[in-house]
Amino acid sequence: MAGDFNEPLVQEDIFGGRGVSVNRSLAFKDCLDLCNMVDMGFNGPRYTWINKRDINNLILERIDRFFMNPKWCVLYPDAKVSHLPRCHSDHCPVLMETIPGRGVRLNRPFRFQEFWLSDLSFPNIVSSAWSRDRNLAESIKVFSKEATIWNRDHFKNIHQKKRRIMARIYGAQKALSICPSSSLINLENQLQQDLEVVLDQERDLWMLKSRIN
Repeated sequence: MAGDFNEPLVQEDIFGGRGVSVNRSLAFKDCLDLCNMVDMGFNGPRYTWINKRDINNLILERIDRFFMNPKWCVLYPDAKVSHLPRCHSDHCPVLMETIPGRGVRLNRPFRFQEFWLSDLSFPNIVSSAWSRDRNLAESIKVFSKEATIWNRDHFKNIHQKKRRIMARIYGAQKALSICPSSSLINLENQLQQDLEVVLDQERDLWMLKSRIN
């Protein structure tokens, strides 16, 4: 059972504001006990919602949760809940993994991308790969390797920058949940602005690929 329950359970689930309503909290707990549900816990920053105000009027709450019953817990004993970086909402995304860490890594074959042809530096990659000292098979092998590296360095720097900013946002939000301050609020706001710039660049690149393809 998961969702935005719009109600902190204990005082530790809220910073600022009027605090937890004892009557509503007890009613919430009684309902959970009746349904035989327990909180799955979480990894990451404590709070899942923010009112986006300055430090004097700041309210942080943990109101987005996953609950499970004992039978489900037996089926998925390693299940994990993570609070992800909050970017475009006053709520953070909450991820539940039934079997965490089971990722699949695939060796992707080389693929020529048509949008490369629109970049002025691409002809240099082609010309450097073809040499009189190499046969066709060797030239194709060199081109595949150099084009892959060029694509990673030339285009994926946008995605890498996005990942770095997201990591910094996550760090700022985690610190904010431990010790709220004006400097952390300002830092997160600046990082959110930096993220919007990178997302605009990412959209431009995606549109370029779409037009060519």
